[in-house]
Amino acid sequence: MKASWETGWRGRIYAIGRRMIPIGWRRALRRRVRAERLLGLRKAPVEPSWGEPDPGPRRDGRPDIVVLPVIPWSYRRQRPQQLAEALARRGRRVFYLSLEGGGEPASPAGVARGVTLLPIRGVRREDPADRRLRGRSLENAITSLAAARERFELREAVQLVQSPFWAPLAVDLRRRFGWRILYDCLDAHGHFRTNRPGVLDEPEHTLAAAADLVVATSEPLRARLAAWSPSTRVLPNACDFDLFSTIPAPQPDPSRLVVGYAGAVDEWFDFDLLAELARLRPAWRFEIVGGLEDVVREAPRLPNVRFHGERPHREMPELRSGFDVEIIPFRLSPLTHATDPVKLYEAAAAGRGVVATPMRSLEPLAARGLVRLASTAREAALAIEAAAAEGEEAVRRRRAFARENTWDARAASLDGWLASPAERVPTLAEGREHP
Repeated sequence: MKASWETGWRGRIYAIGRRMIPIGWRRALRRRVRAERLLGLRKAPVEPSWGEPDPGPRRDGRPDIVVLPVIPWSYRRQRPQQLAEALARRGRRVFYLSLEGGGEPASPAGVARGVTLLPIRGVRREDPADRRLRGRSLENAITSLAAARERFELREAVQLVQSPFWAPLAVDLRRRFGWRILYDCLDAHGHFRTNRPGVLDEPEHTLAAAADLVVATSEPLRARLAAWSPSTRVLPNACDFDLFSTIPAPQPDPSRLVVGYAGAVDEWFDFDLLAELARLRPAWRFEIVGGLEDVVREAPRLPNVRFHGERPHREMPELRSGFDVEIIPFRLSPLTHATDPVKLYEAAAAGRGVVATPMRSLEPLAARGLVRLASTAREAALAIEAAAAEGEEAVRRRRAFARENTWDARAASLDGWLASPAERVPTLAEGREHP
């Protein structure tokens, strides 16, 4: 399903351009002109609304959190936004960097209780994936944060760094202001097709080695980072339990199951597996909810497969309530073997069984009976039937797991680790303020 602004001849030209023009060229073009504006396309307004910044007073001995993000706040709601809000609920003042580009505020803005967006000069939304942060861009970013430090009295702070792109900035701010570094490794960044090959390798090594604390979303990521930071800990993804736990338990009709997927539909999505599965079970419906990114031409056109496109996060409970079982049909690669899908935790909160391809990161949850792994379409069909046949006890077990794995629980873990005694970081010049 396409957004309304992508229909018509202008929308078709835009879609063809996204598929045919290499992503590096597209980013270079977007730094100069917005293709949507050039073609006269009008996108729907970005969902978040900004308010006046109101972080509240700083608290001695309670460091603020400065998030150096991997995605803009206005992008689809994921771990960065969820964790930021959960830390704010624990009484931390949270400041989330806002990059130059569409959908972001021009001045500091409040976006959630206790969360303030800080615009950073010199860094565009397109930069973290294919550029190094250095030269004038780095200087502008430092100047922006130095000004924010004075305005919001950011004396004690922890930098929650979620992309290796920010390594030079994080290390410099640690040296200048004594702000500790917490590297939150979400994914195997170097294996994303949309990231320029090799550009993040050296910065990630620098960041992990320099960080005061390193956490990773999965055991495969932890094991890789341990070479640079032996004390790396696993901090998995989680769910908004309250949002999904009120969905009624599934009442499947075994002959006409509704199989759902919720998440991005990108390079890692196995369309061949989906198509074979849909042909094996023509009486089932397959509901795919998520943006089709740059892979539209691969999507199978089958009568029992429906692509809903990108939907706002607030609509997900209603959409998910129509699923009997959920699938995670990812192609196996270094990227997916290291991923910890948020959708699995959300499905558990909704009481839905999950069938996924055999990613290494999911093996511990499979051993606990929280996800079924299947390599082929035939195996997946049998696993879906088995998951749908489980009764109320399985629903209760999934929801009990989700109740223990919330974003508030993850924020509490981080809070505890950050409260541990740490060696004070010397600043650039002891005993005086910094510009």
